[in-house]
Amino acid sequence: MAASKSSSAIEKAFGVLSLLRDSPVPLTLSAIAEATGVAASSAHATLNHLLSLDAVVLTEHKRYALGPVLHYLGAAYARGTPMYRAAWIEAVNVANELGVTAVSATTWDGRHLILNAHRGPGSDVAVPFGGGVPLAAASWGKTYYATTGEPLPEKLEAYTAHSIVDLGEFRDAVETTRTRGYAVDDEEYYPGVKGVSASVTSSHGYEGLIAFLGAKVVFEELGFSRIGERLARIADRASHTLGDTERLRLFGQV
Repeated sequence: MAASKSSSAIEKAFGVLSLLRDSPVPLTLSAIAEATGVAASSAHATLNHLLSLDAVVLTEHKRYALGPVLHYLGAAYARGTPMYRAAWIEAVNVANELGVTAVSATTWDGRHLILNAHRGPGSDVAVPFGGGVPLAAASWGKTYYATTGEPLPEKLEAYTAHSIVDLGEFRDAVETTRTRGYAVDDEEYYPGVKGVSASVTSSHGYEGLIAFLGAKVVFEELGFSRIGERLARIADRASHTLGDTERLRLFGQV
């Protein structure tokens, strides 16, 4: 019985946190109770416990929002991923050199979860830490399907006028990504933004991806191939470090 009550309390707490995560504004007690389907007294008890842990905060207008401890825990998760240890610092250095935005992401809940984002000097492309990108979207989708071998989606969404929505064309792009080592985003997810992405793998398989994003003019000046090949080399080295020995051919003993 005690375990059941504990499980129920945890589910209620995560229900509240998820609700606040998805809300663009802080919420009142009554709004939280109504949205989660519990009595106001029960919601109040859950919120008080979360307040004591700094998992939520109470604004001056008596509304609830997410608290700082969640960022503290989330940042630790991002720093603890294999990709961060193996690839992130080098990706940031190259982003600073090229003037683009570096991003790392893993898959979670049927989408790409953004773990880290860094804007190089002059880059005006901002990416929200902790945000999500649809699984099949743009270069990230090509990278995911090229690496994992998962069945391609039955339908593709159009995010811009340049999005690939034809399954045959998408299949060809996935195969090109597999052969070339990186995928291209030619304004396929956001107007005016281009990018490249490459997968990071380990001895366990797909870990996630790293990407460079930038304004259209930046990629037109530097070229997809120059930026993509730099990114692919970072991903290959990181993957080899993580135990995927097929990503690099080494001559001699290590």
